[in-house]
Amino acid sequence: MDQHYHPIIFQRLSSLFEAGDWQAMQKYLEGLSNAHFRTAGYLLGERLLPAADAGVFWDVMQKLVLWQPKAFTVTTGKAALLRLQKGTLSLNDAGFQQLAEALSSPTRLIDRQKLLALWLPAIKNPQTMEDLFMRLGIVDNRRKVEFLLRTEGIVAAFVLLRTLCYEEHDKAYLMSVVRQVMKRGNNLCFNLASMLRTYFDLSEIRGTFSLEIQPYELSRLDTDFDVFCRVITKV
Repeated sequence: MDQHYHPIIFQRLSSLFEAGDWQAMQKYLEGLSNAHFRTAGYLLGERLLPAADAGVFWDVMQKLVLWQPKAFTVTTGKAALLRLQKGTLSLNDAGFQQLAEALSSPTRLIDRQKLLALWLPAIKNPQTMEDLFMRLGIVDNRRKVEFLLRTEGIVAAFVLLRTLCYEEHDKAYLMSVVRQVMKRGNNLCFNLASMLRTYFDLSEIRGTFSLEIQPYELSRLDTDFDVFCRVITKV
């Protein structure tokens, strides 16, 4: 038998979902043993939330995260990630906006950071990524850079370039970021490092760079995502 599955717990949680009785669900979860509580968390994250209506999903997630963030922030965040990737949830949903507002307190910063780290790789649009930073209260440019350096993909690379434009006065900082990008070792990151080196005129950065950027492309790299994608994938 699946150690994460318990038919009685699943039936009880399912009935509470159907009834929309979240207060009773919280009371039920509070009464479970530690082992059964973990099982209930698995059932919520892997079975019930993935199949719930979008409005219900965000409502339940908000209540669980506000109640027991250590137990449910990552669990529900992963369930949201899968649905964002499948297109069955959207960051434009009213429920997400309500969740973001509920987590806006400084005491909820860690929860917001956990969700941001989980969701950034699923974002397919630069504006959506920048909106996500704003909605989750990450507005400091260097803090954004920390997240972007840990996020794979062209969208994160583009937002990284745009964010670094606000730090162009600090060459030492820019060079440290480019060196971190180079350490990641894949072709996209090496092209990004080459692009940043050229864009910010960081000739002190040493390396063999094969990416060639035309002057007309350089002027549009931080404003035109299509141009950015074309240039960074040249070689």
